[in-house]
Amino acid sequence: MNSSSSWFRGLRGRLLFSAILPVIAFAVLTTISWRSMNSLGTMLTGAYTEVVPNMDALGQLGMQRARIGYFIWAALANDEDQKSRESFIKRARSAFDEFKKFEEVYASTKFTEDEARNWAKPQAIKDSFYKLTEQMIYLLDQNNAVANKQVHTAMNGGEWHVMAIAYQDAIAANMKLYREISAANDKLQQDERKFQAQLLMLISALCATLVFGILMWIAYRVSNTVSTIATGLSEAGTQVSGAITQLTAAGQTLSQSSTEAAASLEETVASLEEMSSMVKMNSDNAKQAASLSQSSKDSAEQGQNEITLLISSMNDISHSSKKIEEIISVIDDIAFQTNLLALNAAVEAARAGEQGKGFAVVAEAVRALAQRSAVAAKDITVLIKDSVEKVDRGSQIADRSGEVLQTIVTSVKKVADLNNEIAAASSEQTTGIQQISKAMNQLDQGSQANAASSEEIAASSEEISAQAQQMQTMVVSLNEVIQGAGKHEPAPAAAAPARPSADKKIIPFAKKATKSATPTPRVEKKSQGSSVIPFDDDEPRGKVGTTDGF
Repeated sequence: MNSSSSWFRGLRGRLLFSAILPVIAFAVLTTISWRSMNSLGTMLTGAYTEVVPNMDALGQLGMQRARIGYFIWAALANDEDQKSRESFIKRARSAFDEFKKFEEVYASTKFTEDEARNWAKPQAIKDSFYKLTEQMIYLLDQNNAVANKQVHTAMNGGEWHVMAIAYQDAIAANMKLYREISAANDKLQQDERKFQAQLLMLISALCATLVFGILMWIAYRVSNTVSTIATGLSEAGTQVSGAITQLTAAGQTLSQSSTEAAASLEETVASLEEMSSMVKMNSDNAKQAASLSQSSKDSAEQGQNEITLLISSMNDISHSSKKIEEIISVIDDIAFQTNLLALNAAVEAARAGEQGKGFAVVAEAVRALAQRSAVAAKDITVLIKDSVEKVDRGSQIADRSGEVLQTIVTSVKKVADLNNEIAAASSEQTTGIQQISKAMNQLDQGSQANAASSEEIAASSEEISAQAQQMQTMVVSLNEVIQGAGKHEPAPAAAAPARPSADKKIIPFAKKATKSATPTPRVEKKSQGSSVIPFDDDEPRGKVGTTDGF
C-alpha cells in the first residue's frame, strides 16, 4: 500500500494517471450507455417474445376460422360438381387442422388476467366446437340432401355460427388488449430512452468537470516539482564541478600505475610463450616416439604370430612323417611275407615237376617284385627318418626363436607404454602452460584496458566539467520556461578545472582511448530520465539541495 501511494505521488504516476483518467471516464460512460441499451433491449425482447407471437397466433386463429366457414359454404354451393366439392372439403379440413394447431400454441402462453377472462368462453366451448366442426366435415363427405341441410342449418345462424362468433369476439377483444399493451410499452420505452439520455448527459458533464479539475491539479503539481528539481540540479552542478578536479588527479595516478603493470605483464607473457613453444616441441617428439614404438610393437607381435604358425606347421609335418614311416614299415612287412610266399610257391612248383613250371615262373616274378619293394621301402624309411630328424631340429630352433621374439615383444610393449606416458605428461604440461599463457594474456589485456580506461577517465573528467557548466546553463533555461522569468546568469562553478579550448570539440568517451592499447569493450549505459530526474517525491535523489540526495 505504501509503495503504491509513493508511486502515485511521483511524476511518472501522475502523468500516467492523467493519461488513464479520460479512459476511465470513457469506460464509465460506456458502461452507463450499455446498461441503458440493455434495459431497452430487455423491453424490446419481452415485446418480441410475448406480444408479437401471441398477436400472430390470434391473427392466424381468426383467419383459419374464416377459411373454415368459407370452404364449408363453398362445398355446399358445389353439390353438383363432385371434384370441386371434394377439393373444398379437403381445404376445410386443412384449415381446421391449422386452427387447432394455432389455438394450442396460443393456449400454451402465459395469459394476463384480462386476457384469460376474454378467452374463458372459447375455452368452454372448445370441445363442442371441435366436435361440431368434425361432424360437419363428415356430413359434407356424405353429399346428400339431409346432410347438406344439417350443415346449412348449423352455418346459417345455427350452433356452429354462434360458437364461431364467440371465438371471433374473444380474438378481437384480446387483439385490442395487445394493442393497448403495445402502446403502453412504446410509451414506457420512450420515457426510458429520455431518462437514459438525460442521465448520460449529466454524467458526461460531471466526468468532464472532474477530469478537467484533476488534470489542472496534476499540471500544477508537475510544474512545481520540475521547478524544484531544476533548482536542485543547479546546486548539484556546482558540487560536481568541484569533485571533477579530484577525479582527474586520481585518474592520472591510476594511469601511471597501470602502464607499469602492463609492461611487466608483457615481459611475463613473452617468456611464457617461449616456454610453451619448447614444451609443445617436446610433446610432439614424445608423441612421434610413442607412434614409432607402437609400430615396432605391432611388427614384433606379427613376427611372433608368424613363428607360432611356423612351429605349428613343422609339428604337423613331423606327425605326418611319422605316420608315413609307420606305413612304409607295414609295406616292408608285406614284402617280406610276399617273398616267403613266393619261396613256398617255388618249392611246391618244384615238387610238381613239369606241371608246376608255369607256376614256378610266376612265383619267381612275385619274389623279385617283393624284393624290389623291400629295397624301396628301406630306402624310403632312411629318407623319412632323415626328414623327421631335420624337422625336429627345425622345430626346436623355431621354439627358441619364438621365445626370443616373445622377449622382444615384451620389451617393446614396455617401451611403448613408457613413451605413451611421456607423451601424455608432455601433453598435460602443454595444456597447463597454454592455460597459464592464456590467463596472462587476459591479465595483459586487462592491464592495458585499465591503462586506457585511466587515460579515458582523465579525459572524461574534463568533459564532465564542461558538461556540468552546460547543465547549469540549461537549468537556467528550464527555469525560464517553467517560471516565465527573465534570463539569469549561471552561478560560477567552484574550483572548476580548465575547460577545453573553444576549437576542441567534445567527442564521445570511447574515441578518447589511446591507439597503443586495446581495451576490452565497455558497456556504456544510456542515461535514463529516472537517473537524472527523481520521479518520486520520497526517493532519496528527490531531496535535492541536501546531502541525502547524493
